[in-house]
Amino acid sequence: MQIWKDGAAEGFTPPNHFGNLKTLDVVPFKGNNFAVQVSRAPKGGGGELHSHDDWSQVFFVMQGELTFDTGSERFTLKAGEAVLFEPTDPHYTINEADQDSVSLVITVQQ
Repeated sequence: MQIWKDGAAEGFTPPNHFGNLKTLDVVPFKGNNFAVQVSRAPKGGGGELHSHDDWSQVFFVMQGELTFDTGSERFTLKAGEAVLFEPTDPHYTINEADQDSVSLVITVQQ
């Protein structure tokens, strides 16, 4: 069993993310083939268009809303909604709403 208690930490801005988006590792990749993160994006915060070669990612919006763009489709998820990106699926994120967007991001290495 492992327990992580870092919920009060501020987090970090991952590479290729912008607008003061902060990600907090709840369960880090270290020694695992998965990670669980909380991502907080203020208005205008997000991540540039990118994909992952061998990671699947689920974004579960817990608060506010978050807009996604895949290069061929654009959609907005609200609290309680989720999306799964398989490896190589391109995705761009941005919070276009006035309130912060908070998402639980689960990443699994394939």
